[in-house]
Amino acid sequence: MQERTAETLALRNITKTYSGVAALTDVSVHIRPGEVHAILGENGAGKSTLMNVATGTTQPDSGTISFEGEEVHALNPKLATSLGIAIVHQHPAVLPDMTVLENLQVALPPSVFEGDTMGTAQALIDEAGLRVHLRDRVETLTLAEKHLLEIVKAFAVRPKLLVLDEPTAPLGGDAVDALFARVRAAVATGTAVIYITHRLAEVRELADRVTVLRDGQFRGTADVADISDEELLALIIGRKLESTFPPKRGPGQEGPANFVLDDFSGPGFASVSASAQRGDIIGVAGVVGNGQSELLRALAGLESFTGGVEVEGRHVDSSDLLHRAAYMPADRHAEGLMMSLSVRENAAVSALKRFKGPLLLSRSAEVDQVRESLQSISVKAPSMDAPVSALSGGNQQKVVISRALLSDPLLLVADEPTQGVDVGARAEIYTILRDASTRGIPVVVASSDAMELEGLCDQVLVMSRGHVVETLTGDDVTEQRIVSAAVTSTAEAVKGAAAERTTTSSRIRRFILGDYTPTALLLVVMVALAAYIVPGNDRYLSAFNITNLLTAATALGFIALGQNIALLTGGIDLSVGPLAGFLVVIASFFINDGKSTATMVLGLLLMVAVAAVVGAVNGSLIRFGKFTPIAATLAMYIALGGFAFLLRSSQGGYISQSFQDAVNYSLGPIPVAFLVFVALTLVLEYLLRRRPWGWRLRAVGSEEESARRIGIKVDTTVVLAYVCTSLLVFLGALMLMGQYGIGDPAQGSAYTLTSITAVVLGGTSLLGGRGTFVGTLVGAVLLQQVLNATGFLGLGSTAQYYFQGLLILVAAVVYTVARSRRGRDTSVA
Repeated sequence: MQERTAETLALRNITKTYSGVAALTDVSVHIRPGEVHAILGENGAGKSTLMNVATGTTQPDSGTISFEGEEVHALNPKLATSLGIAIVHQHPAVLPDMTVLENLQVALPPSVFEGDTMGTAQALIDEAGLRVHLRDRVETLTLAEKHLLEIVKAFAVRPKLLVLDEPTAPLGGDAVDALFARVRAAVATGTAVIYITHRLAEVRELADRVTVLRDGQFRGTADVADISDEELLALIIGRKLESTFPPKRGPGQEGPANFVLDDFSGPGFASVSASAQRGDIIGVAGVVGNGQSELLRALAGLESFTGGVEVEGRHVDSSDLLHRAAYMPADRHAEGLMMSLSVRENAAVSALKRFKGPLLLSRSAEVDQVRESLQSISVKAPSMDAPVSALSGGNQQKVVISRALLSDPLLLVADEPTQGVDVGARAEIYTILRDASTRGIPVVVASSDAMELEGLCDQVLVMSRGHVVETLTGDDVTEQRIVSAAVTSTAEAVKGAAAERTTTSSRIRRFILGDYTPTALLLVVMVALAAYIVPGNDRYLSAFNITNLLTAATALGFIALGQNIALLTGGIDLSVGPLAGFLVVIASFFINDGKSTATMVLGLLLMVAVAAVVGAVNGSLIRFGKFTPIAATLAMYIALGGFAFLLRSSQGGYISQSFQDAVNYSLGPIPVAFLVFVALTLVLEYLLRRRPWGWRLRAVGSEEESARRIGIKVDTTVVLAYVCTSLLVFLGALMLMGQYGIGDPAQGSAYTLTSITAVVLGGTSLLGGRGTFVGTLVGAVLLQQVLNATGFLGLGSTAQYYFQGLLILVAAVVYTVARSRRGRDTSVA
């Protein structure tokens, strides 16, 4: 073991600014091996920025980074991992569209899985107490389980430096105890641990030394044993905090009830009854996953329920709650905020009716009222038009509160309102909730922190397995009574309660929720359509018809495979159709009868080069030019169409007949090109599921920021993806040369929308991160089958468009319903 006086990590004079606003100013921190070093500070103090610098996610403007005595230049996540630096992010860097196993494989070095991949992965999650199946998609995990998965990744590499950024925020007591035990075991082997938290009790229990940041500046370092809580608070907030909790309604202030629940029941909870008067805050307690979140979602109108709800003596239904209740979810990133929008837009979105002018919304009214609301709760932001993603966690939570208050809510429902929030902001949030209650807005708060409920709430409903097992009021609202009621309950589980996740999930259920279900549905449709046509027309299964159908499907299929790659990254390529046509026009000058073999080979090489350049330009415009995928590829669509007409203003340049014969060669009724198409699809599917190329592709489309945090080179991945897209279009162009045999500048354009249709039918998400190449193959064949079927059924040529539209509509409805059901089934426990 290294000497304790040696430094594992030294951050010296680190400065980082964003748009002229200083996040860190001349900060120095020294971390020793075999110690837990706590970093404290309010939200926005610079803690997470400093840790992003330490792990290579963020590059400092100035300062130096040394690891084990050696200065490190241009630190990045991949280099940090190789040095032995691991981080558990406050917001887990997990990829929701990928499985638990794939998340581990894409984030961890291959050396972790030498030998038995499944066995090693299972051992890793078992050690962390993560009771999920390796094939479960991460989006189906609860927030606590996602945090445990993040912890699994960090400990798996046996790091020399482990950074834990608010790791216990969503975890229950047992999970916290298990985490602390693992941290102590790692420290005993010499691992240095940086522990970021807002809980002073955790600092006392776990840390050896503590450093405080405030306003992006270093405020002091001390041994934990040598500094009091009062001294720490003074360093953290720069002022004396008179009281964490605002005063409750005093005795003798009783009045009529303004909020009543009568036998309130829904998915995961049953027979909840409560009554509160103006000025009361109702708390909901219990071990995580016993129906608290489900109860709050029902109160927000997001779940169906039975029973009665009264506000100010008036019965309200689910529609009233859905449109007038303000909901603050536990996972503000997933449900509470639109991270790509500005602070102002997030705050104003629920209160647009308040900003109505004579005809349109009044921008001045919106700005004035939003500014007043944000200032009243002390939101710290560069400006109202700054992206909300740039704010600290506490300020993001205040934006959620601002939106709730601006909407003039009927009811305010808050699930874990102070999760990941510093002590100063926490006190401000408590005051905001108390003021809302005093103004007559019923407030219901769920929290896993019993001490928080004791200090804030006038009455507490303690839940176990979906039932209220005890209602505490007045002086009985104590941490001891709350915890005792929760852990000693013998209530039986309510159907649908997320009390405990089973260790395994059904293989059938995983398939239904997986990527291959759309493919299976399309195969059923194909068989049904053929079965309908064949009895009335025996020519449908003739060799001639099958050959024509599969040849056309192959041309579309190659282009659709390329489109699929772009969509998997979260982008789209509108230029695939014109590119195919442009490549055929180029070929029409080189691949002709009478031309030498060398000339033809030159033509093919030129086509490949042009395709690669087009893909590289598309990807570069998107990643480096900051164009949206639609804007970049639409510009390329127009440019390629123009170039094609410049080369040939009309059809001309017949393709060599021998080349056409080679492309159209068949083995019986099956074109050889179709067999190549199938083989290539299977290879791509294997790469997508089992190899790093596919994991990186899907990771970028699933959650770009998480992909960047785990060391994926996002820009490189996207640019290469668009190059691959264009190279697959080249294969589609070869098929068009064989089918049409002439250079036609307009022939490829229709393939843009058709390729998107085939990909979407195959189950690939337009949002990225999810899809299959096999589904794209089946989607391409089905589209050509529909086109082919219209002739045999004696329908007009326009019928094919109705069929395609109907297929897309059905697919969209089925996939949307499936995903919404999945979301309800896996709400945060």
